[in-house]
Amino acid sequence: MKIKFLRLVLLSSLIVLVTQSSISAQKFEITPFYGYGFNGKVVGYYGDLNLRNAGMYGLILDIGIQPGMQLELFYSRSDTRADFIEFRGPTYQLTDVSVNYFQLGVLRQVRKMNNIVMYGVGSLGATLLSPSGEAYDETPEKYYFEDYWMFSVTLGGGAKIYLSEKIAVRLEGRLLMPITWAGGGFMVGTGGSGFYVGGGSAILQASLTAGLSIALGK
Repeated sequence: MKIKFLRLVLLSSLIVLVTQSSISAQKFEITPFYGYGFNGKVVGYYGDLNLRNAGMYGLILDIGIQPGMQLELFYSRSDTRADFIEFRGPTYQLTDVSVNYFQLGVLRQVRKMNNIVMYGVGSLGATLLSPSGEAYDETPEKYYFEDYWMFSVTLGGGAKIYLSEKIAVRLEGRLLMPITWAGGGFMVGTGGSGFYVGGGSAILQASLTAGLSIALGK
């Protein structure tokens, strides 16, 4: 996990070097971050799909659109494990799974105190649950795994602590909510048990993260 995060930092540094000469009037902020994800569970017809809490990392791009407001592109990933808790039955360790968020939103400054900026943020986008496909020994043989896309929204807030004009530490808490508007299966089983997501269900997830914001442009 730490190696992946370091790669993300290096990628951010490369973006800074490539784009610094071409950005003039518009102000950008690039923030690689790392934290902890509370990944929640999905309630199904035959049991619950539990996603274990795990580390989270990602990248944020904020683009100034007016004073105190930024357009935000957000990506995060949490590598975790899925367990199937069968109603009135056993709990199965299923497979490793990554939880990926792709979001577009708006960040709004709500208060500024010296070098600290308090803000709120909201976004809309998609969430991808992507299983590795490699089952644990406890996984029933008749299960198979496939990627599952969902519409999602996020709401959060935090603080940017500016160490200089261009560098800030970003601390944030965020509520993440994937929603399924129609029925679908993250994984399907036969023989009397299985997992199925009904229409209108949601996964309540959350994250606590810290990142380093690098400002570009004027």
